[in-house]
Order: sequence, then C-alpha cells, then structure tokens
Amino acid sequence: MLNSRDIDDLRADVAANCRVWMQLCRDAGLAVCITGTVRDRAYQEYCYRNGTSKGRVPTFHAQGVGLAFDFCRNVKGQEYSDPAFFQRAGELGERVGFEWGGRWKSFPDRPHLQWSGGGKYTGSMILAGRYPPAMPLYRAAETAGEAKEEDEDMKLYHWFSDMPDWARGSAEKAYRRGILQADADSGAVNVYECSLQTIVWLDRLGLLEAEPSQALLS
Repeated sequence: MLNSRDIDDLRADVAANCRVWMQLCRDAGLAVCITGTVRDRAYQEYCYRNGTSKGRVPTFHAQGVGLAFDFCRNVKGQEYSDPAFFQRAGELGERVGFEWGGRWKSFPDRPHLQWSGGGKYTGSMILAGRYPPAMPLYRAAETAGEAKEEDEDMKLYHWFSDMPDWARGSAEKAYRRGILQADADSGAVNVYECSLQTIVWLDRLGLLEAEPSQALLS
C-alpha cells in the first residue's frame, strides 16, 4: 500500500500552496503535520474499510493527480483531539484557496484540504480525467505600506522589479501561467521569498512554460 506524506508528490501548484498554508499555520501558532498526500487504491480501500473515507477509489489523493492532502496537529497524543485547531487550520486553508473537508455536510473530513477549482470539480470528474486548472499561488494580504518585518525566508516582494535576479524570470512565467496573480487595484504581486523558491523550482522542472495571457505588471 502507498500512503505518501511527501509534499513533492502533489501536483506542483498544489504543493506550492500547501507550503504557503503551512507557513500561515506556523505564523498563527498552529503546529501542523502532513499525514498524507497521494495514495494508491489499496490504501484507499483500507481507509474505506476503517470508515475514514466514503470512497473506495482514490480521486483527489490519487497517484498522478495529487490535488489533496491530509494533516493533523503535530502534538503527540493530541493529533486529532482539538476541534479548534482543525477549525483554524481549515479556515487558513480556505484563505489560500483550498476546499476544506470540515465544511462537508454528508461526510465531514476536518483533516483534509483539496484543490477543486473553487468547488467546481468533483470526485467523479477526477475519475473521468477532468482536472482543475492550475491553482493560483496564494498572494499575501499585506500592501507595501503595511508589510511587517520578516525574516529572510519570509521576505515579501510586492513588484517584479524588487525581486532578486535568480527569481524574477521564473516569477514572470508563473504570472503568465496564472499561478501567480496581482492585486486588481494596486497591481502588486505580494509574494514571499519561500514561495519564490518554489516558483523557481517549478520553472527548473519545465512546468511554467506557457504563452503569455496578459501583459506583465511592474
């Protein structure tokens, strides 16, 4: 059976936003731990028999799909005992753009986040090979005048012209691809250093090659 916990096994855009979500959780004082990313059919069947999943065939979690991950509280003996932890972590996931399983009425799944294109894509669609488009990289809410002092890994860049040379070209590609988005009013992209590192990694894997969809803002 396969039940991977490796974030890199997720689809690249989902992995990037998963890392941003984890940072937001840390900033909020939430100790999160990823307990599952992709899985095979045997593990899904195991979850079904244990009553932790309503489906016998993996969809968003499936190998080669990588659109969902599960998490817990990283405190030994208290991994699933604090409803307030999952409420806050789930809300942060929704802020990033994920669908939180804790909102589901028929089968609530509080430790689960998935990218479903804003709820437009279902498990049946995934099984049919219809996947949601690239998930936009979460844009920090701070404006240039409100940004707080950050450590080196959490430095916030508002404009392409402010970015270091090693990241600027990759960030522009991510913008053209729709993974990185600008504020509609200010035009600022507001992206953290750690997210830039992920964008560069995606570029080196050749995952950011796309025709420009709109003019770059600078």
